Amino acid sequence: MRRTALLLVAASAAAQQTTAPPSEEKPPIEIGFEQRVRNENWNNILDWSDQTNDQRNQIRYRTRLWTRIPVTTNIEFAVGINQETNQIIGADNHFDEFAFETAYVHINHFFSKRLSLRVGRQNLMKGEGFILLEGNPWDGSRTIYHNAAVLTYNSKNSTLDFIGIYDPAYDRFLPRFHDQHRLLEEWTESALGTYYIRNLNKKTALEAYYIYKREFRDTRGIAAPQYQPDRHVQTTGARLIRQLPRGFSSTSEFAVQRGAQQTNIPIAAWGGYSYVKKSFAAPAKSYIQAGYWGMSGDDPATPGRIEGWDPIFSRWPKWSELYIYSQFREKGVAYWTNTSMWQAEYGIAPTKKMDLRLTYYRMDAFHPFGRTPAAFGNGTMRGNMLQARMGFSLSRDLSGHVLWENLWPGDFYTGKDMGYFLRFELIYQHRWRLPAQWLAAR
Repeated sequence: MRRTALLLVAASAAAQQTTAPPSEEKPPIEIGFEQRVRNENWNNILDWSDQTNDQRNQIRYRTRLWTRIPVTTNIEFAVGINQETNQIIGADNHFDEFAFETAYVHINHFFSKRLSLRVGRQNLMKGEGFILLEGNPWDGSRTIYHNAAVLTYNSKNSTLDFIGIYDPAYDRFLPRFHDQHRLLEEWTESALGTYYIRNLNKKTALEAYYIYKREFRDTRGIAAPQYQPDRHVQTTGARLIRQLPRGFSSTSEFAVQRGAQQTNIPIAAWGGYSYVKKSFAAPAKSYIQAGYWGMSGDDPATPGRIEGWDPIFSRWPKWSELYIYSQFREKGVAYWTNTSMWQAEYGIAPTKKMDLRLTYYRMDAFHPFGRTPAAFGNGTMRGNMLQARMGFSLSRDLSGHVLWENLWPGDFYTGKDMGYFLRFELIYQHRWRLPAQWLAAR
């Protein structure tokens, strides 16, 4: 908490030097409210077996309230609180905690017109979230925030971010109401990095990044089968997006990792993807997409070396809501590693208020999982996954979707029964914008 307080004080002090002339009009105050309701039902996604009863039916209620207040034309303060309660059908339930998901100061023209600074609790996403999005994988979809400081340099065709992150296993920087001591991740994480984005021309954009990350003080204890000793990982990578003729586009990203884990075990891993998309304008907006995603796996035959991809800040259901739960027995929830996936997808928007998507994944592993023989087989075929999603908009403030996923497991597992995941979601969200003078009048 002391670190965050010092950063906020420093930002506020610097902000006093960047205040715009009083004649400039302040941006409006924004107040937002969101209520999300999800009904989820799943079965066999932990062990792929009908012999055990792991079916779950639950309703998730998430409430968010936030505000962004302009202090001057260049300085903004934002704060938001979040609460999500899961009602598991047939089990005891309780009202969950309220936590701050946002609390930051943002400063434009930070000593220079090209610099801006954001300090505090904030959401961070770069690219498609392949390396940077999720800060709290263990609290589900409640929040994705990081405790961070981001200094951004803007030029005509590019931006350069300098990023610092510190995310403890349990929230200890800001107060919680009805505190439930929620675990946010297995260990404490800190990181320093840079992220560069440049528009090479009207049809090509390049992104490049370097992130140094530490993962330390695993909360599970040394006796736990999934315990991870302290480690540091350096991730270097790039992403290229190109608009091609006749409605085609291509996106590719690749990164390598080097580091070490106690005691002096070297880490050498890689991850990346590439896909091509073809968009159609008529009679309805639609597209087809095909690609490959790979994240290296740890070879059981080389115990003195770690080759498994570390998803650093990308432990979220990018490719599947179903599959993140099955990953728990390998390394941790939404821990994407040792994975090879081919994808084919078709999407269409038949109306302005509806979109449909159908996706197929052929999922494999680079190496069998050499532990827990009761759940894992000797093969590398994870399974075949099919997904169908319908999104809809009922009004300007009310929207939702229906999602269905199922997976037929392969010889990577001992279980052979199909698993499924079904979700219905409704979201009501509304924003109010008030003149900045409204606050002064009060």
